[in-house]
Amino acid sequence: MELGFDPADILRLPLFKKIGIGLLILLILAAGYWHFSLRDQLQRVDANAAAITALENSIASKKRMLLALPRLRKELIALKKREAKAARKLPSKKEIPALLTDISNAGHEQGLEFTLFAPKPELPMDVYAKVPVEVKVRGPYHETLLFMNQVARLSRIVTFSNIKMKPKGKILNTQAWVTTYRFLDVNKRPVKKRGRK
Repeated sequence: MELGFDPADILRLPLFKKIGIGLLILLILAAGYWHFSLRDQLQRVDANAAAITALENSIASKKRMLLALPRLRKELIALKKREAKAARKLPSKKEIPALLTDISNAGHEQGLEFTLFAPKPELPMDVYAKVPVEVKVRGPYHETLLFMNQVARLSRIVTFSNIKMKPKGKILNTQAWVTTYRFLDVNKRPVKKRGRK
């Protein structure tokens, strides 16, 4: 094979030229090694270092969560107790008819005449549902207030709103919304739609 020069000529060169050629050969070999092998390995090392850092951050985050777990469990137990206590003040679905009967009976006990007693569909909120009833009663002013007071003192939460009173002689025509609240089971709560960020 013809190289175009005689390799023996290299041996006859001065020492500094031999060293220069040797360094040039080493530089070419190093560049080839860098290009074909070392660069890919260094990129993998960098990728692995980034993955290790991400895993370390994840582990540190999970350790913080683990340390907070006993406190969060206590808070959860306290919240469940508060929820159960609040739920006892709200009637269940099967108690609603009895509660509506109690409201109606409270009016009749005061001698009021119901001209309208119309339960409306319940309105689901976050953890409870509003159960509205439109009522119109006729009767004396004092008895009407006693009726409202008696309903407000029921063991369950009941509120009056949009009260309109029109006197007609000694008789007062009262129109109002009576609203009670029912606790919703977790699986019956409305699903919140998430907004875009």
